[in-house]
Amino acid sequence: MRTSHHSVHDPKCGVCNKHCKSFESLREHIAGPLAKVNCSSIFAERGCILCPKICSSVDSLNDHKEMCHLTTPQHIESMEMHHSEDDMDNIRGQEAVAIDCEMVEGDLSQELCARVCLVDEDEKIIFHTCVLPQTPVVDYRYEITGITEETLQDAMPLNEVRERIQQILYSVEPIRRVLVGHNLEKHLHCLKISYPDRLHNLA
Repeated sequence: MRTSHHSVHDPKCGVCNKHCKSFESLREHIAGPLAKVNCSSIFAERGCILCPKICSSVDSLNDHKEMCHLTTPQHIESMEMHHSEDDMDNIRGQEAVAIDCEMVEGDLSQELCARVCLVDEDEKIIFHTCVLPQTPVVDYRYEITGITEETLQDAMPLNEVRERIQQILYSVEPIRRVLVGHNLEKHLHCLKISYPDRLHNLA
């Protein structure tokens, strides 16, 4: 008898519990031309076309879709920039903010921050702007960043961006806000911000 060497990380059919080598083979099993009839019919009724999770009922599938089927993000050219004093008023009393930066490539493979976004504890944008690179850009990495040369034509200077971010971080008394994000050290280095004491790095 053959021994199965399945991993707990293998995709598994939510109906018959069959282990599959990949999500592609799982989709073939539940929705392909040679799909197992029972699994296919249950998936057609209660299965998520994205994950592909089998829910316990149609109602639970509808609830699941609200979490799983997210709306398509806006293109960067149509996104509103947030950097007003009103946005500052909205975060008073909150102890943490999250930051993310989009990087482009400068001379000598230097990483340059070209866009920065801060959100509050309720995931609302409190600061979002494009950043004017201080050196020439050799690769906008458009496929990843969505940024072009035209995007940065009216971008905010780096020193002004830095001042606005520091206003947000230091506007809580008697302590500074906790800063959350991925690869924070690299982002802060590109922004020329020193903020070592209250970081929560997710990467």
